[in-house]
Amino acid sequence: MAAAAVQSRTIVAVVALATAVLVGCTTLHGPSSAPRPEAFEGGPATAATRSPAATGAPVVHASRPASAGAALVPATAYVLAVVGGHLRIIHLDGSGVRIAVPTVDVPEDSDVVMAGDWSPDGRRLTFTRVHHDPEPVRSSLWVAASNGDAARELVRCVSPCQRAGLGAWSPDGDRIAYAVSELGTTAKPARSAIEVVAVASGRRHVVTETTDPDDELAWPRWSPDGRRLVVQITVRPAASASSATPAARSPRIAVVDLAQPPTQVPRVLAATVPGSHPDWSWRSDLIVFATNDPHIVDGDADRNLWTVRPDGTGLHEVTHYRSPAAAVHPSWTPGGVILFEHCEALPACFVAYASADGSLVQTPERLPGRWPRLQP
Repeated sequence: MAAAAVQSRTIVAVVALATAVLVGCTTLHGPSSAPRPEAFEGGPATAATRSPAATGAPVVHASRPASAGAALVPATAYVLAVVGGHLRIIHLDGSGVRIAVPTVDVPEDSDVVMAGDWSPDGRRLTFTRVHHDPEPVRSSLWVAASNGDAARELVRCVSPCQRAGLGAWSPDGDRIAYAVSELGTTAKPARSAIEVVAVASGRRHVVTETTDPDDELAWPRWSPDGRRLVVQITVRPAASASSATPAARSPRIAVVDLAQPPTQVPRVLAATVPGSHPDWSWRSDLIVFATNDPHIVDGDADRNLWTVRPDGTGLHEVTHYRSPAAAVHPSWTPGGVILFEHCEALPACFVAYASADGSLVQTPERLPGRWPRLQP
C-alpha cells in the first residue's frame, strides 16, 4: 500500500510539473493588455483574504506593481526562464532572446526542459529534463554550457527512480543539490530524498531522505556558505482524533545541514505558512518562499511571497496580491532583489521583481517565463 501511494503521488507530481510548464508558458510576446488594477490592491490584504501568517508576524510594506523610478534590475540583465517548453536566455526588456537548451523531440511526444539554474560564474546551467517516452514519465538532471553546448546527463533516472532533478548549483560551483523520488519495490520501500552530486566526478551522496509515503522533499537551495540547504517538504499532518477525513498534504519550507547524517529531520521554518519553492539569499541569511502555490495548494487563497530568517524569526510578507493574482517561484538575484513570476490569473504569468522588503514591485515589459533566475 505504501509503495502504491508513493507511486501515485510521484507520478502525479512529475506530470503536474510538466503540465505546469506546458500550460503556464506563453509566447515570447505575451498579451498586450494592461494588468487588471483590481488584482493589485495597494494596501495589505484584509484578514479575510490575506495569506496565512504566524501570530504577530509583522507585515510592514504594502507592495504595488510600479514602472516609475529606477529599475530594480537593469533591462539589459539576462534572465534564464522556461518559455514554451524551452529554457531561454533573454534580456528583461524582451530583447536578445536565445534558446539555451531546447526541448528534445521524440516520436509522438516531446521531452520538456524545466527548472534551470546558473552556475555561480554564469557560464554553465543545470536543468531538469522530463522524459515522456518511454512511459512512465521520468525526469533526470542535466548540465550544459550557458550557450546550450556540451549538454550531458549528470544524474540518470532509471527504475525505480521516478524523478532526479530540480537542481541548484552550489556557491563554489563544484556541486549540485537536487531532489530524488523512487518507487517502492519488493526489495525496498519508496523513497524521497535530497542528494548532492559532484559535477566533475558524478559522485553522489544523500543529504536527507524519507521513506514515509506521505512525505516528499523537493526544490533544494544553498546557503551562502554552502553548509546548509533550504528545501520544500510536503507532509500529511497527523490525523485528528475528532475527524474521519485525512488532513490534506501541505508544503512547508525547512533547513537541512550537510554535516548531519541523512537520518536528520529537516527543521521546518514558518510552520503556520504553507511554503513552497524557497531560495536562499546569495549574501545574507534571508530565505524567500511562496505561499499557496496553485500547482500544490488548492483553493482561492491569496498567493504571495514571504521572507524568513533561517532560525525561523522575522517572518515577513513581501507581496500583497489578491487572488486570482499571484506571486510564485521566487529567486534571489546576486544584488539582493527578488525575481519571481507575477500571475494575473493562471496561466498568464510574467517575470517580475521586488525589493527584499516589498516596498517596490516592478513588472518589466510583460515578459512571460517560468522559474526565472538572473545570470550572475
